[in-house]
Formats: sequence, C-alpha cells, structure tokens
Amino acid sequence: MPGGTGTPGPEGWGPIGELLLPYDPVTLGETVRRRRRKLVGRLISLGVSLAILGGILAWQWDTIRTQGAVYWVFLAVVMLVNLVPLALVLAGFLRARKELRSVPEGIAVRMGRPGVVVGTAFARWSDVEALEVVPGGLGRADRLRLRTAAGDRGVVPLDQVVVHPATLDSTARAYSAGRRGVDLSRLDN
Repeated sequence: MPGGTGTPGPEGWGPIGELLLPYDPVTLGETVRRRRRKLVGRLISLGVSLAILGGILAWQWDTIRTQGAVYWVFLAVVMLVNLVPLALVLAGFLRARKELRSVPEGIAVRMGRPGVVVGTAFARWSDVEALEVVPGGLGRADRLRLRTAAGDRGVVPLDQVVVHPATLDSTARAYSAGRRGVDLSRLDN
C-alpha cells in the first residue's frame, strides 16, 4: 500500500513502499477551538444565571431576608448546575490546549516491510507483541499502542495523526504479510 514520500531508510524502507504519518496538530487544534467555544458558552450561561438570581434577590429582598432559606437552597442548586459542567469543560479545554502545545514534530507512525514505528518504538513484524487502538479516556482521543516482545512501548494519540484506525489495520496486515493487524476490539467498549 503506497503511503507517502518518505526518505529511504534502513533496508526495506523506501519512499513508496511504506506508510508515513507525521504528527499533525490540525485535528487537535480543532478540538481546542471547539472546547473554547463550549467554555465561552458555559461562561455566558453562568453570567445570565447570576444576573437572573441577582434580579430575584433585589426584587424579593424583604422576603428573602425574613424567609430566605428556600432562596439560598435554590441559589446553591442553580450554581451547582452551572459550575460543575463549567469545571468539566474548563478541564477538557486546558487538557486539549496542553496536548496541542506538546505535539512533537516528525513521524508518528511508519509502517513498511521491515516493521512498524509508533512514536519512538520500532519493532520488526516478528517482534510485535501487540498493535492496538485503545480508548484514550475521559476527554482524550483514542491511542495507537505498540508493544514489542522486548518490552518497548510506543503510543500515539489518534487526534495527532490523520488516519482512520481501519486504515492502520489493513496497512499492518498488508506489510506484515497477514501476521499482524491492529486490534480494534477495545473501541467497541
């Protein structure tokens, strides 16, 4: 499966007979922008809620001062309903922004006849213990993980490369002569 314009490397690597996937921050940049828009929306929602609660407080001050327990419980519930999602969106935004700043340069995934490189880990096809896509966790992208017989591990978040997991699977099967594929079973969970 022709993959790109790589530079010739070790025996068997060549500019046509391999799949090269550089790190690409575009998808992660879109995630940061989308989460920033959500954060702004949540902040606007919080501001509107505070304005409404302040209006109610000013309008019903005499009643609240004498029988205010219900108002303060209502205030606490409204603030909780606004602040918990705001905190979650803020945490997701900060995490995505941090990941965007730390996207490395260079090749993220390289597959060819000699073997596979994921991140900084290389393995010949006969030394691949597992090549799998695993869930990234709360607010994180799925990850391609390589485990070698020697114990090396390479991990690349899929939002840092432009490829579908099924493409990785078929490419691995083609280059490994059917001995290895990418285990996609954990994506179903």
